[in-house]
Amino acid sequence: MTVAKRTPHLRPVLRSAPPFRALVACRLLVAAACWLLAAPGNAEAGPLAEALLTSPNFKVRLKAASELGRTRDPQGVAALTRALGDEHALVRGAAAASLGQLQARESVPLICALRADPDTFVRGAAERTLEVFGGPSACQVSKVFVEFEVISPDARLRRFVENQMLERASRDARVVLGRQVEFGATSAQAGADPRAEVTAGRMPGVALSLKVATNVQRGAGATRVQCQLGQTVYELRKERILRGSATQRAEIDVGSGSLSDQAIDGHLQECVSALVPVVYDGFGDYLKGVR
Repeated sequence: MTVAKRTPHLRPVLRSAPPFRALVACRLLVAAACWLLAAPGNAEAGPLAEALLTSPNFKVRLKAASELGRTRDPQGVAALTRALGDEHALVRGAAAASLGQLQARESVPLICALRADPDTFVRGAAERTLEVFGGPSACQVSKVFVEFEVISPDARLRRFVENQMLERASRDARVVLGRQVEFGATSAQAGADPRAEVTAGRMPGVALSLKVATNVQRGAGATRVQCQLGQTVYELRKERILRGSATQRAEIDVGSGSLSDQAIDGHLQECVSALVPVVYDGFGDYLKGVR
């Protein structure tokens, strides 16, 4: 099987409406390069971030980590976040402190994890940084009620996508589902009437609507299978409020012009299956900012 272009299975196409689009896009980038594609900011942050990530001298990395917090440039956040895993304790502690100076709330889960660092200095730096974000309570997992809606003319694909999304959500500690879902040894229980909690404003709620579209192009010597997952995110209150949308597409060149309908169905499911993890990862990043 030959996959179109150089990206295995996926050729993501994102359209309209931040913030969800931006979050999905960032998940698709190579992690090591993501910070390079951030907003330009001050020119000073770029060389400091490079020194923090590449210098073999821990003193250079330590100074870079400290200085990045003083630049107030968000371009340094991704490099500082990676530096939380630096082999040297002083660098880890300085990175945590600078993330606090930059008020990088997206780094809070990793800073929370540093409270278990084997080094006393790092643990103290993590605790002090958390005060910027409201103290230890910032480490508590915020529950979010989630609904999924899958739209497709193909009932088999609709059930497949719904089950794939529910399976991932059932393993997500943040997510409260509208009904109990069991997959092997994993289960998620919503509790008593979570929709009422959302309507009353006591729990945040989010709905993700997924529209599945597929296409098969048959040629004399090849068959090309295409699939698309259109995503729309709504905030749930007393009514649904549109928050963003994105579209993911994948294409598979199966390299044969004579395939049975059953084989085509299998490739369509394979195509959609390649998109589901990307969609849920982007959605999961979106949920981190829901309060």
